[in-house]
Amino acid sequence: MSRLNHLHSSKHKGKKSSVGAKIQRNNYNLVIALLTIFGFIILIQAFRWQVLESEKFTTMAKQQYTDKGKQTAERGMILANDGTILAVDQPIWNVYASLSTDERERELFFSKKDLFISTISSILAVENSTIADKITDDFVYVNLVKGINTEKKIALASANIFGDEDTNRAGFGLYFERALKRVYPNGELASHVLGFIGKDSEGNDLGQYGIEGFYFGDIRGKEGYTYEEKDSLGNTILTAEYEPVLPRSGKDFTLTIKPSLQNKVEKILKENVERTGSKSGSVIIMDPRTGEILSMANYPSYNPNEYWRISDPWVFKNLAVADVYEYGSVQKPITVAIALESGSVPADYKCNDPTGYLDLYEVTKYQDLKGRKIYQWDRRPDGLQTLADMLKNSSNPCIARTALEVDTDYFYKKLKEFGLGTFIGIGLQEESNSYLRAYELWTRLDIITASYGQGISATPLQVISAISAIANHGVRMRPYIISSISDDKEIINFKPQILSEPISAETADSVAEMMTHVIEDGGINIKYIRQLQDYYIAGKTGTAQVAKKDGGGYEEDKTITTFIGFAPADNAKMVMLTRLEEPKNDQYAAGTVVPLWTEIFLNIVNDLEISKRN
Repeated sequence: MSRLNHLHSSKHKGKKSSVGAKIQRNNYNLVIALLTIFGFIILIQAFRWQVLESEKFTTMAKQQYTDKGKQTAERGMILANDGTILAVDQPIWNVYASLSTDERERELFFSKKDLFISTISSILAVENSTIADKITDDFVYVNLVKGINTEKKIALASANIFGDEDTNRAGFGLYFERALKRVYPNGELASHVLGFIGKDSEGNDLGQYGIEGFYFGDIRGKEGYTYEEKDSLGNTILTAEYEPVLPRSGKDFTLTIKPSLQNKVEKILKENVERTGSKSGSVIIMDPRTGEILSMANYPSYNPNEYWRISDPWVFKNLAVADVYEYGSVQKPITVAIALESGSVPADYKCNDPTGYLDLYEVTKYQDLKGRKIYQWDRRPDGLQTLADMLKNSSNPCIARTALEVDTDYFYKKLKEFGLGTFIGIGLQEESNSYLRAYELWTRLDIITASYGQGISATPLQVISAISAIANHGVRMRPYIISSISDDKEIINFKPQILSEPISAETADSVAEMMTHVIEDGGINIKYIRQLQDYYIAGKTGTAQVAKKDGGGYEEDKTITTFIGFAPADNAKMVMLTRLEEPKNDQYAAGTVVPLWTEIFLNIVNDLEISKRN
């Protein structure tokens, strides 16, 4: 019995041992599996850290032992031709109240907290509560004010609020951060030429309009960076490699603008815009011999130091280069010049206007133009006219007949040579191009309307550029408003450049002489003839309708008036364009822009050293 029991006991033991071994093997496999998974996870994570995100962690590591700082670059200046500063960076200061966690410092500060608040408020000229609300019991670092000038910064830094006769603690509790602010010392002077430094959607500085907008990348310069290695306590390691990238200042721009002229032009323009009730006004004065812009002004104007006060964005636009308009009869001297240069029209050409209108069907034979007429501005016949009479009387019918004598291809090509339909590129952000219908679409009707400045459009800058070819003996120079761009490495000087020679000197001088009759023989108001008779001046008026923005045709009772003239007529030192948009008191050039041109000319004639007739 005992033997059986023994056998039974041994059998049971063997079974139990087998189960234990199985459990042990399972546990072993589980551990192996877990270790494998864990190792695999480590490998994945190591791959992510060392390969996929290596740059991120390298940067984090460097941040623990390096320190980088930005250094703001000063933007370049903009100067007038005589060195007058028109735009410059000025240092400003952001002011912070700053305390460490040191108990003695905090105790000293709060013992005179009220005196600190009253002193700072007084210097900054703000209410005590403005400062007091920021000085809480647990503050460490808080902004007090941004953008104060250096004078106030010095006053704050010199305030010995926490010191006494024996201890100087000037500036204790304050921290100053230097920044730069764009300043325009002459306020509104040449604001449309300059533009301003505004902000983009993210609050970063951005040049807008004018020179500031077009050349912002050159003006702003490049920020500098410092790089220092630190030890574990944050102290600079002086023996470590240290390579700062110094800031590079922006480039300086010197303009061709003459401040003495610009001041007078802006004042007189403002007065005449208000006198005529015009929506806007523009003036350009250029030396036709070189293309230098001596003055460029628009009204309404604005102060670029406070550009945010302007609610209508169109006020920022330099209309002298941005506004494309049908400029009217100012085109007529160009038409006469093209006709003479073509040889199709002799110098003694005459046109008879017995009706005061031109029958469009008669001269084109286009069926859809039956019954359509082009009228003289006063609808009165002018009779037999020479080319000079056509300019003096501003005859639409006879100018159109003159243009029709010229081959269409030649006429169109010469318009392009005069710069119409061609972008100039003067370097102002908002500059626009003129509109000249594609040659393939031109008809005889296009020649007719273009001959007196309708159905063709340009900016004031392009108009003065075209007329300057007549003033400069047939040579059209590139208009330019920047005389030099400079930095600490180089100076780039801009020199006169010929754009085209659309007509001969003989043709140009002949048309210039014809244009003197506009001034002398009744082409303008007799009052202004008397004021200008001491000088030899060539000119032409233009009164154009305002095209509708939302469809064909023209606005009723709205005009844009232009007068362009140059002096002396036989050897011009200046050419000036004056333009008024939608004058209310008078719709014609004779009563709006002629007085404006005359007043400006008589005020600047000595500045430009234009002599009287012998």
